[in-house]
Amino acid sequence: MNIIFIILAVYFILLLLVVWYFAKKESVEAYFLNKRKTSLWLMTFANVATVVGAGATVAVVSEVYNSGISYGIALPISFIVGMISLGIVAKKIKIMGDKYKAYSIVDFFHKRFDKKNKVLAGVIQLFLLIMWIALQTTAVATLAHVLIGVNYTLAIIVAIGITILYTTVGGLKADILTDFIQFWVILIVFIIMGVIGYIKVENLHNLIIQLPQGHLNIFAFGGVGWFIGAIVLSGFVYLANTAHWQRIFSAKNEKIARNSFFLSIPFMITLSLLVLFFGLLAAGTLSDINQDTAFFSLMYTMLPPWLIGLGFAAILAVAMSSIDSVVIGGSTIIYREIFKNKSEGKKQVFYARLITASFGILGGFVAFLIPSIITLSLFVTYLTLIFVPAIFAGLYAKTSANASFYSILISFILLLILFPIVGKNTFIITTTVAIAIILFYDKLFKNSNLP
Repeated sequence: MNIIFIILAVYFILLLLVVWYFAKKESVEAYFLNKRKTSLWLMTFANVATVVGAGATVAVVSEVYNSGISYGIALPISFIVGMISLGIVAKKIKIMGDKYKAYSIVDFFHKRFDKKNKVLAGVIQLFLLIMWIALQTTAVATLAHVLIGVNYTLAIIVAIGITILYTTVGGLKADILTDFIQFWVILIVFIIMGVIGYIKVENLHNLIIQLPQGHLNIFAFGGVGWFIGAIVLSGFVYLANTAHWQRIFSAKNEKIARNSFFLSIPFMITLSLLVLFFGLLAAGTLSDINQDTAFFSLMYTMLPPWLIGLGFAAILAVAMSSIDSVVIGGSTIIYREIFKNKSEGKKQVFYARLITASFGILGGFVAFLIPSIITLSLFVTYLTLIFVPAIFAGLYAKTSANASFYSILISFILLLILFPIVGKNTFIITTTVAIAIILFYDKLFKNSNLP
């Protein structure tokens, strides 16, 4: 137990030292956009660490343990679709960002459409980002509770507290630099776990014959409709994530912004295969455990204490790399809309840090209210999807501001109403409605005042 705490203490101290060193003499643009000078490989590995977050990692192992490979195949494919779609549109987003000095996705809705779109997008994006913070924090708190017996409440406070501390100090630069470090922690530890797990079962055939019946059914989680819909639609979730827009705006140029997403793909495939293997390993070797703790229980039974410490650090790394990105994304939206004309000089960075800390704390509080990892993961994914039709229309079509506004608003209301009733297939309804409004609103209402 002492070894675990020592490893974690060293890890956190090193992260804070890196952040403290690079956070000196920052301007607001450096704090929120890294002076628009982010390099290719920093952005590539930061992308991987952010997307393959604790919510995704823990949720995949959890659901593969529970129902089989369906969720564990669909989600990683959506990662790949997401990186391809972001790579395709990154150049256009970067050009727009430089032209209008944009900081977030909310700036896009303002410049491309109108003020009511900006307000709606801003409110829902903040709600969405708070839910993402809660998702990642819940994953870390569950891990701490299972592995080292830390009280769940205390675990949430510590997890969100450390992440908020270094993100508040360093802003987007700290986010990207720590994500770069955390990527390598994740990759190395997951490979070690994969090798140990493979040695334990000797070969894949032995593992497969130990799996519960039906675990190799790719449609087991939500049926054929959910599986196909998740692959086709879920990859576009990342188009509406303000953290990715902010990183695109921060890139040195359009080429770096585009290529960083394409270069992320092989690393995501590697990590996704490892996580899928962990889920199958848990299903084949563990029984009578809580679904949400499958990954942690596997780690606890499979690894010696010093490797448990590294494993804990790896999960903290994937969680923190996602939390810091959405915390800085949310604080950017708030700062730009409320404080951008109310502070001068050094006070600008002070207000930016104050907002970042407050926003992160709010997200951590939500983790107490909705502690189900799978529920949070599905809801935030479906919420993000409702922005995608309006984004594509804004980038590539002459769509009116009203079409964008009602596409997002009506889909959001439907999601809130239907998710408790329809559950995992709600996205099929809400996304279809969002697309239909974008396609037909201007034709039905004969809007001649199009941009």
